[in-house]
Amino acid sequence: MSVDRQKLYENAEDFFALDGNAVMKLSRHAAKEVCSRAVTKELVVVKIEGGIWNDRKFEARLDAIWDGLDPPADPDSAHRNNLLAVTFIQSADPAYNAFILTSVSVKGYSPRQPQGVLVNKP
Repeated sequence: MSVDRQKLYENAEDFFALDGNAVMKLSRHAAKEVCSRAVTKELVVVKIEGGIWNDRKFEARLDAIWDGLDPPADPDSAHRNNLLAVTFIQSADPAYNAFILTSVSVKGYSPRQPQGVLVNKP
């Protein structure tokens, strides 16, 4: 099963089960729950994009963008960061009913390959 990009997800567990990172639209409640639980999955929230969900469409708002810390991060710093993410969502305009979360491992980003380079794996 994959993320339905034309759906507003109400359940935080869907974010983790379907790998909704950076694409899944979450309700306000689900987004706060993901942020609260992310550190238990060794994840840190690095970006939030908020907006309005209406008629199966997401309309992003420039005043609803939040940038978190840049990993790697120790568990305490990741926890504080994720709590700040919850606070950001709570403080967003009440009309903003959908949020897209980007999270990464507390250990940091995976190594990236330069464009056009193929990597042979055994």
